[in-house]
Amino acid sequence: MNQRSMSIQSRLTMLLLGAVLLFGIIAGVESHKNALHEADELFDAQLVQFAHSLLSVATDLDDDHAARKIPSAHKYQQNFVFEVWSEDDGERRVLLRSDEELDLNGMDLPEKKLQNRTWNGSDWRFYHLRDDRRRVEVLVGQNDKVRNELAREVAWHNVTPFLFGLPLLALFIFIAIRFGLRPLNKLTASLQRLQPEQLRTIELGETPAEITPVVNALNSLLTRTAGVIENERRFTADAAHELRTPIAALQAQIQAVQLASSDAERSECLHKSLQGTERMSHLVGQLLTLSRLDELSAPALLEPLDLTELARACSAELAPLALDKHIALELHADSATSVPASEELLRILLRNLLDNAIRYTPQGGQVSIAVAQNMLTISDSGCGVAEDDLPLLGQRFNRLDRAAQDGVGLGLSIVQRIAALHGATVEFGHAFGHSGLQVTVCFPYSGPRI
Repeated sequence: MNQRSMSIQSRLTMLLLGAVLLFGIIAGVESHKNALHEADELFDAQLVQFAHSLLSVATDLDDDHAARKIPSAHKYQQNFVFEVWSEDDGERRVLLRSDEELDLNGMDLPEKKLQNRTWNGSDWRFYHLRDDRRRVEVLVGQNDKVRNELAREVAWHNVTPFLFGLPLLALFIFIAIRFGLRPLNKLTASLQRLQPEQLRTIELGETPAEITPVVNALNSLLTRTAGVIENERRFTADAAHELRTPIAALQAQIQAVQLASSDAERSECLHKSLQGTERMSHLVGQLLTLSRLDELSAPALLEPLDLTELARACSAELAPLALDKHIALELHADSATSVPASEELLRILLRNLLDNAIRYTPQGGQVSIAVAQNMLTISDSGCGVAEDDLPLLGQRFNRLDRAAQDGVGLGLSIVQRIAALHGATVEFGHAFGHSGLQVTVCFPYSGPRI
C-alpha cells in the first residue's frame, strides 16, 4: 500500500503493532539472557554442591574399593560427568566416575575452581575440588547445551503468550483507533455536508482537545469565507446597479442626440454623454482597483516611505482640479516622516482622499494636508457629514446623497482597504468648525525622522 494513500487508522495500527512487536523481540532477547544467567548460577551451584558431596562420599571409600559407575536415571544425566580419584605416591587411582569409559584423569585441570573448557568437541563447565589432607580430588562437568536449552525454553515460555496474543492485540488496537478517530470522521461528514452557497460553522458536540483547534480554525475560516462571499455578492449586485444607471443615461443621451433638432441641443447631449462615459470610466477604474486590493492579503513590498514627499507629489498632481474650483490646497509638515509602506498603494490612498476632499468642497473652499509622525490627516471645508452618518463612511457605494455629486462611493472603501493592508486605522471626524470632514490615517509604526 502506498504510504501517501494510507489512512491515519492504518498508519497508527501498523506503527503500534510494529512498536509492540519490537518491544516483544527486545523482551524475548533480554528474557533469554536473564534465563541463561540464572541457569548458569543454578547449575554452578549444583556443580559445587555435587562436587562437595562426591568429596564427602569419596573420603569414606576404602582404598581397595573399585571404581564405581552411577546408573543413568534422567535424560540430562548424560550431559553431566564427574570423576573422583585419590593420589598416593604420585599415582592416581580412580575411586568414582560417571561412566566406565570416561577418563578425566589425564585432563588438564582448571586452575580456577569454576572454568569453561572445550572437551570432546563441546563446551563444558567444570568444577575442580581437592582435599589436600586426604589427597582426594573431584572433577565435575556439565555440558553447556543443557544450560542453553533451559534458557531457550524459559525465554520461549515467556514470549509464547505474547506471540499468540498479538492478533488479539492487533484487533484491540484497530478497534481502539477506530473509536478514537470517530470525531475526525464526524468532522469529515460535517465538511462534506457544507454547500458553497450556505457556509455555516461546524458543531460536533464534545470535541476532543486535539481536534478542537482544528474545528475552531475551520469555523473561523468558514465565517470569514462566508463574509467574503456575502460581500462579493453584495458588491456584484451594487456594481451592476451602479453601472446600469450611467449606461441607461448614456443610452438616453445618445437617443437625444439622434432626436436633436439643432446643433446646440446636439452639443448639449453630447456633452452629457461625455460626462456619463467619464463617470463609467471612473467607476470601472475604482472597481478594478478595489478588486485588486481585495485579492491582496498583504502588500508585496514594504519599504521606508516619506509621507511628506508623497503628500507633496499627490498635491501637485491634483492641483489643477483644486485650481478649477479656486480651492486653497495646503500642506503642513514640520519635517519628513518615514513609514514602512507600499508606495503604489499609499499613492492610491492619498489620491482618493484628496479627490474626495476636492470633489465635495465648494468653490473657494479649503483643503488641508497635515503630516505628523505616523499620522496623515486630510481636512476639507465642504458640507461635512452628520454625526450619525460618520460610522457609515467607507461602506461601498455609499455616497450619503452629498450635494448630488457624481462620485461612485468607492473612494473611502479603497482607502480603508489599503489602510488595513498596512495595519493602519482610518478615523473620520469634523473639520473647520464642524462644517467639513476630516480623515485621519494612523500607521502602526512611527518611522524615524529623515
